[in-house]
Amino acid sequence: MSKAEWLDKAEAYCARSEHCAADVRRKLFEWGAPSEIADFIEQKLRENDFLNDARFCHAYVHDKVEYQSWGRIKIQAGLHALQLPESDIRSALEEIDEAKYRDNLRALIASRRADSEDKRLRFLLQRGFTYEEIKKNAK
Repeated sequence: MSKAEWLDKAEAYCARSEHCAADVRRKLFEWGAPSEIADFIEQKLRENDFLNDARFCHAYVHDKVEYQSWGRIKIQAGLHALQLPESDIRSALEEIDEAKYRDNLRALIASRRADSEDKRLRFLLQRGFTYEEIKKNAK
């Protein structure tokens, strides 16, 4: 395939949903793209606004809070694992809807009422909530 064909395929991939550079590189290698093409593709995707770190961070944070009820710590760790800029991560985390976040935590606490306190605490910590958040909302 030519560079243009690889670029078209990557653009189509990015047009379907929000992705970060690490996702695109992984996908290119899965498709069998030569490694020397990855930098070119990433640069072109950024130029054409198919890749945008800030936009990806905001979408990631929104989806993890809205659909998976993750806490800030787990979300932040996930974004760091994708090697995204700290400033974009911080900005996205600041825009979490506090009411939704608190409701998610309370719903998780309520769903685990039958568990022992230790087991419930471990579960919530693994979901990325801080000990202070858990204790504050456990009432």
